[in-house]
Amino acid sequence: MNNHKSEYGVIQTIRFMIRQAVKEAPAVLVWLVVDAILALILQLLELYVTPVLLRDIEEQIALKELVTTILFFSSGILLLTGLKEYINNATYQGKIEIRMSLCKAITEKIGATSYCNLGKKDFQEKKERTNQATSSNSSATEIIWIQLNQLVFCILGFLAYLFVMKRMNVLILAVTILAAVVSYLAAQRSVVWLQNNRAENDHARQCMWYLRGEAWSPVSAKDIRILHMKEWLLKTMKQNYEIFMHFERALGNHHFMADCVNIFSALIRNGVAYAYLIGQVLAGNMDAPQFILYFSAVSGFTSWVQGIMENVAQIRQSGVGISDVMELISYEEPYRFEDGEPLPKNAAGQYELRLENVSFRYPGASEDTLHNLNLTIQNGEKLAVVGRNGAGKSTLVKLLCGFFDPTDGCVLLNGEDIRKYNRKEYYRLFSAVFQDFSILPGTIAENVAQCVDEIDFSRVKAAVKDAGLEENIERLSEKYETKLGRKVHLDAYELSGGETQRLMLARALYRNAPVIVLDEPTAALDPIAESDLYERYHELTKGSTSIYVSHRLASTRFCDRIILIGAGGIAEMGTHEELMEAGKEYAWAAIPVDTKWEAGKKYVYRLNFANGAGYVDPEEDTNKGEQILDGEVKFDVEVTDWESHDYTGDMESGETTEDLDETDTEDPFGDE
Repeated sequence: MNNHKSEYGVIQTIRFMIRQAVKEAPAVLVWLVVDAILALILQLLELYVTPVLLRDIEEQIALKELVTTILFFSSGILLLTGLKEYINNATYQGKIEIRMSLCKAITEKIGATSYCNLGKKDFQEKKERTNQATSSNSSATEIIWIQLNQLVFCILGFLAYLFVMKRMNVLILAVTILAAVVSYLAAQRSVVWLQNNRAENDHARQCMWYLRGEAWSPVSAKDIRILHMKEWLLKTMKQNYEIFMHFERALGNHHFMADCVNIFSALIRNGVAYAYLIGQVLAGNMDAPQFILYFSAVSGFTSWVQGIMENVAQIRQSGVGISDVMELISYEEPYRFEDGEPLPKNAAGQYELRLENVSFRYPGASEDTLHNLNLTIQNGEKLAVVGRNGAGKSTLVKLLCGFFDPTDGCVLLNGEDIRKYNRKEYYRLFSAVFQDFSILPGTIAENVAQCVDEIDFSRVKAAVKDAGLEENIERLSEKYETKLGRKVHLDAYELSGGETQRLMLARALYRNAPVIVLDEPTAALDPIAESDLYERYHELTKGSTSIYVSHRLASTRFCDRIILIGAGGIAEMGTHEELMEAGKEYAWAAIPVDTKWEAGKKYVYRLNFANGAGYVDPEEDTNKGEQILDGEVKFDVEVTDWESHDYTGDMESGETTEDLDETDTEDPFGDE
């Protein structure tokens, strides 16, 4: 159940569902009313069968007539019961079709919504609630039809029984209605308690399901055994189980109290009804069949009143879930899609991207991730974006790709603000591979082409060949029709890490977009494998504008230009050689702290001093190097050993490493 305030009222949600039914399965609406009428007729037959038979017996009518009466009632009840069952079966599929049409609409909305919406808390909450409202036959978008059917049934029954009971004292009707209201309010009290207290229980239940899933997961199995996590899992599950059971016991107590009130109300109602009806019989105003009829009608009348109130409450509750669906489907789109301008025709395929005074701040953050950033990417340029984790590299890429709009400033395509264009068309300019890329539960060909229909197999094979994956695929029995994704296909092929990376490369090559973006898709690979893969991208995408994102600086040295993101902007910019010559943060980060390169007879070492890091670049037999602070040469240092260490104190010009105290020989260089 939900206890948030809905944007749509119960009448609006019912109208929405009726429009959906008219569109998807109009027969559901017809059968809903027909079923309610049949149910009422069935109820009336059951109400009258005993009094009528009792009257016939009292009047000692002929056996043939008695049998005829019995057959009339029994055949009528049997026929109506069969018709109701037929209607339930006939409408079952229609109800599912209506719910699934909403599931489809929700999926389309989530899949096409402005990317920035996906990170909004209220959007995520609506998405979670719509899942609850559409996930099963008992969810709001399907159970609503049963509730509406029961409401119509109860209203018709209330009116019919009111007509039957017109001869009874008004006081009896008042007591009957009052008893029904009291029982309803008692039941609602437990419902309100459930709404106000179920959050903690839901969390405990989710934790139990999560822990059970982890305990069963083959992925977690190794960690559970190696790290001796069994006791922790059991202890945590027990804690959440106790919270869950405490809630269930409290809920049971509330239900028990509601049942007690209901029994007490029924006792008063039946006592008053019995007293009145017995008095009427003793006074000679009512015979035995009438006594049975009216007493049954009193009980039934209470059920109709309670049924109306309960179904209205249930419809209101289901309306909350349906409102969630309506809110998500109609969620505001900050980006322009169909109403945006088409991209200008560009036969030459020349595109310049520019960020002009761009600042971006995530919702709820106190500071900008990027501030007043200016950057122009020329057509065909190979640009590397490097920097520490969290510096804003991926944010910059998302701004360029149009996933985010700047908080301030603008992103320009050939000098025009991208916000005026159809964002879907703008996305087609990019072929991107992100760190959290996806493997579709489909065939290899579908994963490369990123579609199911109209796959160009010649292009798929060419892309796979260029990506270096052809030999691996040709060895498979079904080749390009081999299925991937074992969560869907039990016979799916499991790609290795290297094969997955090459599949991503093939996907980018197949798309053949003007701008290639690689946002750290190789973060899980070792530095050498990443460098090799980036070089392969570079060779295969010549002529395209390419943006490479990495926190490993050595992987992007081939780029035309490198920008280092730091302090919310571009801290450094230039070619690899220019940035190394500058000797600032990029230069130090580019040299592994405990590694040396060999280039001919040239070796490079890095030394860390208390007053700054330095590197030694000796020529032939000269053990002279430079310590560089803040990009300037401060003094020469004499290196007396070729071991790499950290030293305390300030290195003074003319001193040697033997003059300093060594502090850490196990981990001499720390972080890059």
